[in-house]
Amino acid sequence: MAGGRGTRLGAPEKPLAPFRGATLLDAVMDLARPQVSALAINIRADAADAYADWRARGIACLHDPFSGNAGPLGGVVAGLEWAAELGSAQWLATFPADAPFLPRNLVARLAAVREPHAARPVVATSAAGIEGLCALWPLDCLSRLREGVEDGSFRSVWQTLAAFGAIHRSIDDPQAFFNVNTPADLAEAERIAALRRPSIPGANP
Repeated sequence: MAGGRGTRLGAPEKPLAPFRGATLLDAVMDLARPQVSALAINIRADAADAYADWRARGIACLHDPFSGNAGPLGGVVAGLEWAAELGSAQWLATFPADAPFLPRNLVARLAAVREPHAARPVVATSAAGIEGLCALWPLDCLSRLREGVEDGSFRSVWQTLAAFGAIHRSIDDPQAFFNVNTPADLAEAERIAALRRPSIPGANP
């Protein structure tokens, strides 16, 4: 989910802000890639040129089908439609592109509590509350979700998850959902990343 603008961060595209020698989006994609069978990025239509390099890498860049007026829910609908076109997917995992410390086993932890025969999303929760963009969405909910966004009955991710009876999965890592919104946040993320970096055998201290 890379639809956010970088206004507070002072960057044209927040997910493309420099981080650890690459970008925030690179960090999230590196975490997400081993957890899923296929990857796509949800972006704003007016930001398509900024993500040309990602398309060149073979990553699908999705625009929401509501002319950018549905917020993150538009991205979820776009993702579900894309996943349905793959033909083999039954669930869509969503990740926010400004959270570089997401658990490397987030999908497995969410999947462990899902109900395979019920169209109920599974969403991560933390001490801060519901982490609405860290979720598993069953493809079976696409039709109802799209209709609800179109008629205005679904307006926010949190309200929509509640309407679908989402299952909550508590994740207790205090840094897991740290998200970057400001230059101070970005500096703090760099500090955290430096502390979390695993030591390399034989390297100088």
